[in-house]
Amino acid sequence: MKNLISILTLVSIVVFSACNSKNKSDEIANYAYEEKTAELNKELQNKVGDWIEKGSVCYGLVVAIDGSGTPKHGKPVKAKVVRISDDEIKMKALEKINIGPKEGCSEMGISRGETWMEKDGELFQTKDEAVTYLKDKGLFMEE
Repeated sequence: MKNLISILTLVSIVVFSACNSKNKSDEIANYAYEEKTAELNKELQNKVGDWIEKGSVCYGLVVAIDGSGTPKHGKPVKAKVVRISDDEIKMKALEKINIGPKEGCSEMGISRGETWMEKDGELFQTKDEAVTYLKDKGLFMEE
């Protein structure tokens, strides 16, 4: 008799909890995630321009910097805009760029698929624009 009461109690608990979980499943199924739409701050928007949007393919810069923080030379890198927030743009390299050896390494640059956060707004719609920018700064590295 004691076993029968224990079994009925256990079955009742399972049935009641199963009935209550149906409503929770409906809540989860109806949940829709809404991603925040971010806009660049005015300063960064002015540097980049109105053309930038998530999914845009453009050109960023890979620049070698010496020990004192001075830029030495660089190359443009084809990249894709992954995410935009108010003060930075997450970029993903679409090609591998090598800008030379570095102490302790055989090469320095960026590999295809690597990401970086662009905070300075040095993004360009075309490779020619990026090369012109580097040449104007005296940083363009000939291939």
